[in-house]
Order: sequence, then structure tokens, then C-alpha cells
Amino acid sequence: MPNNNDLIKSVKCVFSEAITQNKQYIIPPYQRGYKWNRENVFKLLDDLKSFELGNVAGSESFYCIQNITIVSLQDGTGWNVVDGQQRLTTLYILLSYLKKFVKEDKLSFFSSPDCLRYEVRTETGKYLRDMVFTGKIWDQEINPDESPRKDEWYIRDVAKSIKDWFNIEGNHLLTSTIIERLMLIVNNMSEKLASEEEIFAGLNGGKVDLDGADLVRAVLITRSAKQKYQDSLASKVQEYRIRIALELDEMNLWWGNREQQTFFEQFLPENSFKTSIFDHDTHPIDLLYKLYYLIFKTDSEKFGIEFFENGRNFNSSNDDDHWELYESLMLLHHTLKLWFVDPRLYHWLGYLIFRFKGQSVDNKAIGFNSSDPNSRINFRFLWKLWEASATKDVFLYKIITSIQFLLNNREGNLLDDIRTINKQWYGKDSKGITDLLVLMDVMICTGIYCNLWDNAGPKKKPMFKIQDIKKSKTRLPAAYFTKAHENFEHIRSCAPSQEEGKEVREKKEWIEHINRNYAEVSNNTEEAKMKNALLEILNKVTEDTLNDSTINRLNLEMNKYGQHSLGNMALLDEHVNKSYGNDPFQKKIQRIFSEYMNDEWYIRPYTMTVFEHKIKDPDRSWRWTQQNIKENAENIASNTEIILNLVL
Repeated sequence: MPNNNDLIKSVKCVFSEAITQNKQYIIPPYQRGYKWNRENVFKLLDDLKSFELGNVAGSESFYCIQNITIVSLQDGTGWNVVDGQQRLTTLYILLSYLKKFVKEDKLSFFSSPDCLRYEVRTETGKYLRDMVFTGKIWDQEINPDESPRKDEWYIRDVAKSIKDWFNIEGNHLLTSTIIERLMLIVNNMSEKLASEEEIFAGLNGGKVDLDGADLVRAVLITRSAKQKYQDSLASKVQEYRIRIALELDEMNLWWGNREQQTFFEQFLPENSFKTSIFDHDTHPIDLLYKLYYLIFKTDSEKFGIEFFENGRNFNSSNDDDHWELYESLMLLHHTLKLWFVDPRLYHWLGYLIFRFKGQSVDNKAIGFNSSDPNSRINFRFLWKLWEASATKDVFLYKIITSIQFLLNNREGNLLDDIRTINKQWYGKDSKGITDLLVLMDVMICTGIYCNLWDNAGPKKKPMFKIQDIKKSKTRLPAAYFTKAHENFEHIRSCAPSQEEGKEVREKKEWIEHINRNYAEVSNNTEEAKMKNALLEILNKVTEDTLNDSTINRLNLEMNKYGQHSLGNMALLDEHVNKSYGNDPFQKKIQRIFSEYMNDEWYIRPYTMTVFEHKIKDPDRSWRWTQQNIKENAENIASNTEIILNLVL
């Protein structure tokens, strides 16, 4: 067994050196949170048990875990833990458990709760002192899920796991095995030899579990504050390091919300950043770093830690590049936060990027001053638009002008295609259906949608300006700027389809379905003509199963009466849609409203508006009629025309 020299130290030596000298192991701001779990604890204790059982009495062998790396503080009060936070915190919890339940004199060295200090996450340090060191955490059942913070969740999980391991029959460890024969390699490095972030990056850069967010964090905290306060006291630099760490933690928390991620992931190029070193699923702030790269990268720069480690130079000075990096990151974060929380920007930016990403716009047509004649809809383009706009309203106008250009750039005349009752949208232009139905949702959510229905048909549409777009209480979830696990629902069911686009083939089922759904139609109506035409086709078929030719004839006949018109389309959750099958319209409405009110399924704002309109219909026919299809198509066309004519 080696002596407790400057390199290899026992657990007892590591902690007693701090306690007897009234020093502290300090977890600096650039370190991420505590992350050990039950699996890690059981592996350590199982390994120690195997080690203990496999050694002969009197042997001087020892068990060594991964090293820790520390840097001595200039004021002599302790050490910054550059590497080893996870191991030191776990050992602190393990020693606290032994102190409570074993109560041997050998543990008397572990007498100060302050030997380990979290410099930024002070709540973590307080919980370790008040609940773990005192042993109170084990006085009752431990439930990690009741933890208010991530650090505390893992601390509770580890504390519970330690107790669970020792409660398993046959599990036992000598106290001496843990405090004397469990060793750590302690690297005590001087900051004069290398900066802390260089040590941190050098030690951790090759580890599988280290993410780019950790390295960028180390660069920002250790270098940015130094550049901001070059001629100030060291205490001022350290104070600002803590502030930066807290701000980065707050930013990471904001980007960790699923809604924010769903929204801003759409701003990334398709199939980009396929690298494990910046994983924003695990480290949410990585999404911000990816967006930052898209704005400021040069043609020769690749995405990675190298892009950040030298800072960014936006002025003539070279001695503040890391501070400029931090300031520009903060500016980007706060701007994107504004885009997300402002209802007008959120909805119209979301509509543009989700529906038209990658498509080209004419810069002159949208009023964007650029040397290039065209721009692609992507994040870098949107950022340039933002920087070129004097106000939010001007920016919003440019966004909507881009949408106007893209809607008008379709083949054919958009408004005529919407109004033409026998225009086949379903199966032919599924993207166009989504574009326009989502557009209706966005108009409702921003307060400029006009319900143009009345008893006599559509009303005359009003004129709007950008300033008329309002803040609304309705907010479209980020996933619903596109077809989110939804199917296109034919509001008036005609074909007995079991699921989207797959009609059944049995002739008998077709006839029964048509007779059942159109039993009450009046003679000489459009529905009666369609019913008779369909039955005539079916009655001429001699086989029990319909072939492709017959199915096509039926679809063509139905579409003469608006079956695949945009006025007969709605977006419904695929589970809801399939479960409805081809229920009569009355049953559909009843189920949709019941499930919506019970928070079972999300119903889009426009889909809800369509069904609400039918409920208010004074004829109480409970059928989606030919007239309803025409009015709905006109309603969509007239509202689309409002957007196309919107001005500043």
C-alpha cells in the first residue's frame, strides 16, 4: 500500500487534509451539475466488496478510482476542483452515511460539513450540509422525484442507493476498506502552468460523457470575465464568473423546455450537426450554440469547440474576443426568447419557417436590401431581416411579405383553386392543405381571422393592416405548425375508408355506407344527385370486391360534389381520426367536443371553429352539406386574401 503522498491519497487523507487545514474543495462555476445515479453507486460498492473479499488479511493492496484534478487558490483557502466533482460528492455522501449508521472512531476525521463547497449552486451545498452530512436524509423514506432541483434529485438517488445496497443481505464493507484502501490519484496543478479551462478541456476532452456545452462553458466563464475586468481585482473577476455561470444555467434551463426545442429545432438545416459532442437533447443550451454558429460562421469554419475556443472578433481589438463571444451569445439568447414569447412573432415566424423552410424568395419583392437577388428561408436569412428592421412591426411586415410572396408563387391561382369546388386537393396537394389550414390557425391565434359565415353566406371581408394583428389568448403549440401526428379528415364522409387514403373494397359496405349517411337528403339536392350517381356506378358492378378502376370512378364522381375540396378538409389527430372511422357528422362533433373538453386530444383552432359553426347552424341538419363545403372553401379563400392584401 502506497503512503499518502502528493499523488495517491486515501479517501481519509483527501478529506482530512481539507478539514484539518480548514480548507475547502470548491466546485467552480464552469462545472456542470452532479449526475451520479444508482447504477454508478452499486458498481462502486460491488467492486469494493469484490476487492475486499479477494484480498488476504495483511495485504497492502488498494482499490483506486479515477483521479481528481485540483488547482490551489491563490489565497490559500482551498482548491478548485477542475475534474472529480462527481467522485468527491459521492464520497461525501458515502462518508455521511457511514458516520450516521456505523459510528466508528475511524470516522472522526470527517467532522466538517464545509469541506466541499458548490460555488454557484449554493442550494446544492446547503442540501449537502443540512440534510446529508447531518444524516437527516436517511431519517425517512427518500423520494428523488420530490426534488426541486436536478442536483438534489441525483443526491437523493445516490443516498437512497447507498442505503439500499447495505440493506441487501450479504452486502458489507469494512470501514477501513472505504476510508483507507479506497484511493484517488490527486493531481494538484498550478494555474501558472495552464489556465483552469485548458486543464479542464485537456482532462475531459476525450471523455465520452463530456459535451461541447461543458467546454464552451469553461471557455466563457474563465476567459470572458478576465477580459471584461482586465485591470480589476481578482475578486471582481471571480464575482463575474459566478454571474456568468448562473446566467448560463438559467439559459440552459430555458432551452430545456420541450416547446422551445420543438420550435427552434425547425430553424436548423435538415440533417445538420450530426455530431455527438453537441447534443442538445442532453444539454439544451447546445441548440443555442448551433443557432449562433449558423449566424456567425465563415465559409471555412466547421461547427465544433474550435469555433468557440478563440472567441469572436467583431471590432478592431483582439484582446476582448471571448467577452464579445459571451455578449453576442447573450444577445442572441434574449432575441430568440423575444421571438418565442411575443405572440405575433412566434406565430408568423413559426408559420414561415415550418411551412416554407428552404424555399426561395425574391429579395426585391419582399423589400430586403441585398446584393443577392434571392434568399432562402433559413435562420441566417431571418436574422439578417431582424437586424435590418428598425422595429418589431417592420420585421413582422417583412416576414408576412415573404409569406405573401410564397403563397402567390404557387402554380395556378391560389384563391380560385380554393373556391373551385371540384378542385382535388386531397391526395394531390397535401402540403397545400396543411399550408392553408395552419394559416387559418395562425390567423385565429393572432386575432385577424374573420368568421365570414352568416345565415345568408359569407360576409364581405374587412381590410387589415399589420398593426391590427393582436395578441391573443390562443397559442398554437409548436408541433402544430405542421401536420403533427394528424390525418386529413373528410368532414363529409362519403367513402367507407378504414384509415386515411385506404378505402375498403367490399361493394356491400359501400352501398350500406352511402344509404346510411344520405338517407335523409332531399330530392333534387346536390347530395341526392351524388348519392344516385354513386349507387348507379356500384349497381353496375357484378363482383363483390371493387377493383381500382371502380374506386377511381367513384372518387371522380364524389369530387364533382366537393369531396376532396379544401372546404371539406380538417386536420385531426391520427388516433382520433382513425377511431371516428366514418361516423355520421353528428357523432363526430359530439366526440370531438367531448374529448377536447376533457383534455384528451388537442383540436386545432380552425377545426374547432368549423365544427362550432355547424353547431350554431339554425337548420340543425347535423349534416355537412354541399353548401357547407362551398361556404367553408369561400371562408378559407377570403381569409387567405386578407393575408395576401395585408399592408404595413
